[in-house]
Amino acid sequence: MMKKLSVAVSACLASLLAPAIPSQAGPLLNSDDQVVFIGNTLIERARLYGQLEAALQIAAGPEVTGLTFRNLGWSADSVFSDSRSYFGTPEEGRDRLVKNVEELKPTVVFLGYGTGEAMSVEQGWTNEKSAAEVSAAGLEKSLGLFIDGYQKKIDAIRNAAGGSIREMVLLSPPPLENLGAPLPDQTANNRNIAAFRDAIRDLAKKNDARFVDLFAALGGDDFDGSIADPALTDNGVHYTEEGYAILARAILKDLGYDELPVTVADAEAKTALRAAITEKNRLFLHRWRPANETYLFLFRKHEQGQNAKEIPMFDPLIEEQEVRIEEARQRVLSGNAKN
Repeated sequence: MMKKLSVAVSACLASLLAPAIPSQAGPLLNSDDQVVFIGNTLIERARLYGQLEAALQIAAGPEVTGLTFRNLGWSADSVFSDSRSYFGTPEEGRDRLVKNVEELKPTVVFLGYGTGEAMSVEQGWTNEKSAAEVSAAGLEKSLGLFIDGYQKKIDAIRNAAGGSIREMVLLSPPPLENLGAPLPDQTANNRNIAAFRDAIRDLAKKNDARFVDLFAALGGDDFDGSIADPALTDNGVHYTEEGYAILARAILKDLGYDELPVTVADAEAKTALRAAITEKNRLFLHRWRPANETYLFLFRKHEQGQNAKEIPMFDPLIEEQEVRIEEARQRVLSGNAKN
């Protein structure tokens, strides 16, 4: 992240506590929105902590009801959907994502890509045969390939949704942290991320999408290569639970929301909300991405394919958890109103 990170984080928190300035027209969330997160490791790991979803649930306010959130993040995913393919080409991964979007019919989509690509401009970051060589040809060519692939992914998601998408939000990658040896120095990678951030901002504008600058919000523009203190990542790349709490505040701020509609005094209620969310996310992961998919649906289904009928049985469990989430959300909002 940056020299004297504690100062940068303090400044970040101070700005997040100030009233939000709606720089992007109108509230993002409406009642009965189906919100879908699509992206790389940053997106997938958000499901483990519930910070982002809880923040959006609360910030939407009591007048917005019936919100549902689904996380389709896949670690190490690229704009070509490389990681979503188990045994085939990136095209298989793209087909998988299209199918997921067709089923979910989102009204709001968050997209988060760019970290892995920015870290790999000399090594290559895609298995797409027609693009693999370009992805390792340096920053300029790699960035051009990234934006071209990102535009195609946006188009594919919108087509798959069949017109249901009302809002799309593009997140920039957050900065990486230096945590000292033996972990690598992230100075050069952060310079690349800054370039990717700028390109993603332009892409969002081109697509009439909202843009959230996590790189600037977490101090990336001030990064000078010093050791992070306090650290908000496990390893310089992957954010911790506390890191996700700060990322969530930054996202709310850029979207024009106050951190909360009113002051929260009941920390226990917020903890219960996040717990309900992470349990729903666990169930949904098993529903859309079962760990033993090879045995259930693919080339070893002759061994355990009879168990595939159990996958839809997660649906009522997820629905029950949605009820618990709404109950917990109302407790938070009700507790707020009493203070």
